Amino acid sequence: MQAVTASYWEETVYRTAPLRGLVRSDMSVIFDWLGRNFPADGGKIDWRRAPGEHVHWKIEDGKQLAARASSEICRRLGPNMIAEHVGDSLSPYGVRFPLGLARDVVAALLEVPEHHYFLAEDRSWVVAVTSEGDLDAVDWLGSR
Repeated sequence: MQAVTASYWEETVYRTAPLRGLVRSDMSVIFDWLGRNFPADGGKIDWRRAPGEHVHWKIEDGKQLAARASSEICRRLGPNMIAEHVGDSLSPYGVRFPLGLARDVVAALLEVPEHHYFLAEDRSWVVAVTSEGDLDAVDWLGSR
């Protein structure tokens, strides 16, 4: 079996619908912001101490996890808002998307096996999804 490289994700996954054509962004900007604004426990965000209103779910079924994550993101994403996504290992860059594309884009991104961070462009909320079945959402007013 051949190893899957990062170029596979960029050349194949991000060049097919629904990810094709999304505006790309520099992931370091978002990871820097997360590092400055959320407490850490080792190398991970300590969601229990996160500022704002935090909710957590543990969902073992991948389809149910994706559906709940999509629902939480769409609920927070208003019609004129933009969401941003970064992944912590295989995603070659961040992407930005509007509400109208959210369900399909979130489902496609969650196929990439990594930890996912979805944020409002104005940083008023964060939804994080792990491949281990953790879903954390924070409505955070510290962005303003």
